[in-house]
Amino acid sequence: MSVARTNIINFFSEEECDKYFALHKKFIQTLNDCGIKEATYVRASSVSLLYFSIIDTEEDAEEILRRANKWRLRYDFKVDVITFDGEVSYEYRRG
Repeated sequence: MSVARTNIINFFSEEECDKYFALHKKFIQTLNDCGIKEATYVRASSVSLLYFSIIDTEEDAEEILRRANKWRLRYDFKVDVITFDGEVSYEYRRG
């Protein structure tokens, strides 16, 4: 069963948010072997991002989380993150 994960990421400056967004778009492309089906970014405010992803399995989601934590430590981002996740109950895609 696919897993959906939503992260609300709050930064302490607009510059940090911009930097994270630019770098994370590159990072996400390194996760192709982790079952990531889809990733969407929404700029909620000048210092907040919403990040939605759908992942093949819970095991893949855990591997992505492990890699993402390591990635965040490398860049020493100061963020406040709220994460929601669960099984995908229904998915609609146009086209």
